Amino acid sequence: MLVHTDLDPDVGIVEVIPQEFSRVLLNLLNNAFYATREQAKQASNNPKTPYQPQVWVKTSQERNGVIVSIRDNGTGVTPNLLGKIFQPFFTTKPTGQGVGLGLSLSYDVITKGHGGQLDVQSEPGQFTEFTITLPKA
Repeated sequence: MLVHTDLDPDVGIVEVIPQEFSRVLLNLLNNAFYATREQAKQASNNPKTPYQPQVWVKTSQERNGVIVSIRDNGTGVTPNLLGKIFQPFFTTKPTGQGVGLGLSLSYDVITKGHGGQLDVQSEPGQFTEFTITLPKA
């Protein structure tokens, strides 16, 4: 597993509730690691297709705030499921491996607790990227 970081030193200070924001990051990273692990299992069935699990964490300062993105090259999410991803109790994981509250709670923490945005983009079999936008202090 390769984890890449691209942390903008000019981001400055961002006001967050540390315990809540760290839970969001932990949830997004856990999901990324899970997706890459699942993709690695699928790739092992086809030795002609080499696969290197990777996760990228990036921060940047934009005019509308601070951006934190977490991207993986895992299994991805199909378009029909993408619209449900922030709903409570929705999960793409098998029974017993997830209750479907992580992304729902993360969404509420970012949007309601921090006045920000949490967006997702994905392409099945290629990547998933979560983007957090937080207003500047």
